[in-house]
Amino acid sequence: MQPVRSAGRRIVVKKSPGALLARGVAAPSRGQGALTRFAGFARDIASPRTIRLGCVGRDPVRGKWLAFAALFLCAALAYGAWVGGQTGRLITALQGGIDNFFVAAGFGVQRITVEGKQFATDSEITTALEAGPSTFTLAFDTDAAKARLESVPWVKHAQVMRLLPSTIQVVIEERAPFAIWQHKGKTFVVDSDGIVLAPALREAYGHLPLVVGDGAGTRAAVLLETLSSFPELKDQIVAAFRVGDRRWTLQFTSGLEVLLPDDNVPEALATLTRLDREHGILERNIAAVDLRLGDRVTVRVRDEAPASMPVAGSPDDEAPTASTKSMAHKGST
Repeated sequence: MQPVRSAGRRIVVKKSPGALLARGVAAPSRGQGALTRFAGFARDIASPRTIRLGCVGRDPVRGKWLAFAALFLCAALAYGAWVGGQTGRLITALQGGIDNFFVAAGFGVQRITVEGKQFATDSEITTALEAGPSTFTLAFDTDAAKARLESVPWVKHAQVMRLLPSTIQVVIEERAPFAIWQHKGKTFVVDSDGIVLAPALREAYGHLPLVVGDGAGTRAAVLLETLSSFPELKDQIVAAFRVGDRRWTLQFTSGLEVLLPDDNVPEALATLTRLDREHGILERNIAAVDLRLGDRVTVRVRDEAPASMPVAGSPDDEAPTASTKSMAHKGST
C-alpha cells in the first residue's frame, strides 16, 4: 500500500500484487512463506548455489584457467632462470634442499671403511671419495668415486659400495712397488709397468733394485725378468743404467761395470756367467767388461790400459755389436 496525500487528508490506495509485479517490485505472498520470483528472472533465489572454500576447482572452466595460470607461472620462472643463467643454480638449490632433508633424517655419510690399503694415505683416499657428513648416502655416485680412486697412483683397482643408512665401504687393490727409478737426480718408486707411485728415498726401499736413466722405469721389468734366470749375477747387481733408452749397463757390488748389447741380452749374460766360473771375472781387479760385441769380450782393468779377452773360437778383428750384426746378416741375404 502507498499513502497518497490529497487536500490535507491521507488516502491509502491498495494495489494488487499483480500491479506491483508489473513494476518490478517484490510483493509478499500470503502463502506458506515461500519467496516469490523476481519479474524477468527464471531462477528462484530461495535456492542459491552453494560455494565452499577449497572446492572452486570443481568448476571445470575455472579449474582449467587456474591450471593454465600455474603452468604459465612455472614456465615463466623457468624461462627467467634460463635467460639469466640461473638454471643450474635453481636445480642445485632444489637438489640440495632434498639432500639436506635426508641428511638431517640420518642418511648422511658418517662412516667410511677401507680394505686393502697399505701404501696409499688416508688423505688420498678421502680426497678421492669426496664424501662427508653432509653427503646424502643414497645420492652418492659410487661409479664416479671408483674412477677418482683409481686415479690415485697407488690404487690399481677399487670397489665402492653404499651401506645404508650412513656407511661407505671401499675395497682397493694397490700396485706393488717394483723398483726405484732415479731420473735427473730424483728418485721415485715405480711398479712393474713403470708407473710412478710416489717420490721415494733410496734408503726407504733398500730391498728394491735401482734403475737409472731415461726409460729405465718402464724397461726395468724386462731386464729383471731376464736376470731371474741368472741368480748368481742378479744378487750382486747394485744398479742398472739405461743408456740412450736402448741398452743397459750393470753395476756390481765390486764396482765392476758390465756393458750389455742392444739385444741378445740372455746370450751376453750367459757369456758373463761362463767367464766368472772359469776366470772369476767378477772378483778380479777389473773396472769394466764390454759385452756389446757378439764375438768378443773387452775387459778394462783398473788403472791399466784396456785389455781384450776374445771368446774362444772368435776372430780377433773388429766385430759389430749384436744388434748391428743381425742387421748386417739381413742385408746380405
